[in-house]
Amino acid sequence: MRYCLSLLLAASLLVACSSATPPATLPAGQEPESYRSLVIDDELNQWWHKAIFYEIWPRSFYDADGDGSGDFKGMTAKLDYLKDLGVNGIWLTPIFEAPSYHGYDFQDFYAVESDYGTMADFEEFVRESHARGIKVILDLVLNHISDKHEWFIKSANKVPGYEDYFIWRDDLPEGWGPPWSSESRPEAVWHWSEARKAYYYGAFGSTQPDVNLTKQAVVDELNNLAGFWLEKGVDGFRLDAVRYAVEEGAYPGQADTQSTMDYWTLFTQHVKSIKPDAMLVAEAWTDLKTVGRYRNDGKGLDSAFDFDFGNVVIDILNPKIKRTADFGTVSNTRMLQSRENLWTNLQQRKAAGPMTYFSPFLTNHDQNRIMHSLENNRVKAKIAASLLMTSPGTLYLYYGEEIGLSQYKTGDDQYRRAIMQWSEDASAGFNTTGQFWLDQSQWFPWVSDHKGWWAGYWKTLQGKGLSVEAQAADTESLYSHYKRLIHLRKQIPALQLPEEIRYYPVDNKDIWLVENLHNGKSTWVLVNLNASRTAKFQVPVQLQGQHQDQLTGDTIVLEKKSVLKPGQTLIF
Repeated sequence: MRYCLSLLLAASLLVACSSATPPATLPAGQEPESYRSLVIDDELNQWWHKAIFYEIWPRSFYDADGDGSGDFKGMTAKLDYLKDLGVNGIWLTPIFEAPSYHGYDFQDFYAVESDYGTMADFEEFVRESHARGIKVILDLVLNHISDKHEWFIKSANKVPGYEDYFIWRDDLPEGWGPPWSSESRPEAVWHWSEARKAYYYGAFGSTQPDVNLTKQAVVDELNNLAGFWLEKGVDGFRLDAVRYAVEEGAYPGQADTQSTMDYWTLFTQHVKSIKPDAMLVAEAWTDLKTVGRYRNDGKGLDSAFDFDFGNVVIDILNPKIKRTADFGTVSNTRMLQSRENLWTNLQQRKAAGPMTYFSPFLTNHDQNRIMHSLENNRVKAKIAASLLMTSPGTLYLYYGEEIGLSQYKTGDDQYRRAIMQWSEDASAGFNTTGQFWLDQSQWFPWVSDHKGWWAGYWKTLQGKGLSVEAQAADTESLYSHYKRLIHLRKQIPALQLPEEIRYYPVDNKDIWLVENLHNGKSTWVLVNLNASRTAKFQVPVQLQGQHQDQLTGDTIVLEKKSVLKPGQTLIF
């Protein structure tokens, strides 16, 4: 198909939200040919540099045995789906034995969560993933463990050799508090042990005591743990809460200390000595400059999440959202609505470390789902997908994002971790028994009158085309859009890591226009960041003419003045 963009384009591919102010206009006769440039001198020399990871919350993904919790056999059964979608990496949130539903409080490092199956089931999942060209990384928490772990029980009872596996003291010290805050509230992180008659440090609560990473015996134990799972065939680890590994005193000595940086460098060296191509990605929810320190000039961690990116995208697409970038480097003012912050984010990544070090994503299991933040607007969700899939770096997709999985309400993490919607039947294709862990009170002991909510919530969604089954049959669905973008990104190196990015701030502020250069060729990305109105703009001279849109295969013509439909995306 051939058509001219001086008229409204026939196929709408992506959408964005309304700007707070009308588009600005350049002075008469001025051509918008100028651009801002960002030269990238990285190389795609590691397997994860080209990876698109899919984060799975195992308990909610697919339930093969019908007990209400997802499991290893269920995930194995869905590997062909993931391969067809195009992802080539899986991040599993915790799969070790733990007392909680979320698993971030390990009770046994060497046993898989019995709700998910057996070790043999897990090993089969890894083998089958690899057979499809999909890497697998595990969520690894080395900062803290469960208070039910045998180490803590022995330490609390002063069993010889375990006395200082944790951080103990006799008094409640002043100046301490949550390590992500300057608030002095020692009782929030120092917890009383009746058995030992002393206080122990636990940044994430009394049931998750911090281990003492200044004790070599503890370091050796955790190194052995990493080696055990690498020998099981996993391809690396997502490292939880890396900022809080080693404290050097009260705030600000509870986070991002030099001792913490040194610990992770030594851990990296140990992992690489076992498996040189293992990948380590850090969860460090802070500003990009600080996040960059964990790389330690190439001697430290391989990668780190870019939390700012998702915040910027959400604030552009939903200016009304009542949220600020609490931890990030982007300004907390409402300037977050501007396309300029997309460019600023790229600049900050470049300044803080190699572009290949940072991993953009929209949301994860600790945040409100992107679809909820975008008020369930599927056009805005398509825009968010376009911005993510055309950003450099190792990308992460939270399970269900590709179909617009939303959440019942806010207020508790369980709503962010809901059942995957596979089909339109009464169980959403999750299982055949109609049992759902979210409706089972044993997982929520802190709620005295827990009432199941998911089955009722799903009834309000059935028949609205919000499942994989429905969207796979619709070429204009969010799922189909994600699938096209993923496969296109894998085919075009300039989208994975360009040698140079040129940003064209054209006369309409709703237009995001970048040129990605690689091996002397240009790949252009145009997005209308407005979900509710068309965007007319002056086209740079060098872009005027005929092109083939890589997303649709359509031939398009860009004239001096062209128009994109609400949320439209073009890549050529």
